Amino acid sequence: MKTKLFVIIALITLAIVIALTLWYRNLHTKVSTFSTKDESSNIAKAKEFGDDVRGWLRVEGTNIDMALITVDEDTNLIKGDYDFAWTNSFPDQKSNRPAFISHNIRNVSRNPIIGDDTMSRFEQLMSFIYPSFIEENQFIEYTNSEGKTSLYRIYGVALLDDDQNSSYSDTYSKKEQQSYIKRVKKESMYDIDTDVNEDDLLLTLFTCTRFYGSSTNYSFRVDARELRKEEEKIYAKITPNENYEVIKERMEEGDENEEV
Repeated sequence: MKTKLFVIIALITLAIVIALTLWYRNLHTKVSTFSTKDESSNIAKAKEFGDDVRGWLRVEGTNIDMALITVDEDTNLIKGDYDFAWTNSFPDQKSNRPAFISHNIRNVSRNPIIGDDTMSRFEQLMSFIYPSFIEENQFIEYTNSEGKTSLYRIYGVALLDDDQNSSYSDTYSKKEQQSYIKRVKKESMYDIDTDVNEDDLLLTLFTCTRFYGSSTNYSFRVDARELRKEEEKIYAKITPNENYEVIKERMEEGDENEEV
């Protein structure tokens, strides 16, 4: 009887521990509701405009929901028929780090505007300059050139003097990918508690910015890696670092728009 009672008490104690652990975990973690959807009809519609459509892109928390195209000398990057981002490479099944670029025409303030659904292209990408925004928006839906749609998790956000030259390469060796990931982590304005390595599929988004004035060539860059098998969509811990302090000082100077 004593042994039986001990087993019962042990099982009850274990159940309580598990329940408390799950309660604590749910209390201190937040899971994204952002999910993939079939973008095949959107891709087919975009192809009617005559461009080389390579896929589709959606970014959590923004109105970025658009076609991805490749460019050649005849591509008109300022046409307004439909929203799109473009790549300087030709991503295929061998690509492990495609990069896409789109315009940022209106969001030129020292305090970028968020939540304005009249914005187009990558104007809302600047939303990630705010820690409060990225804390609750960290996922990207990417449909590649083969029609596979999957989620990507953001692991780096940077505002830097960058000519977007890296957008011309979409396939890295393991050594090159290790080097790129290290660079992204170093340049990021946030320390993001997300593991990423040379075996992950990566994705980079670029847009121009006049955050530091109309005469500079600064870029705003968001880097992500594909969500791994069985990985939950739990938001990662975000900590602004010393790179962000410089940006924060600039934002505190005022919210006047730069000249376009």
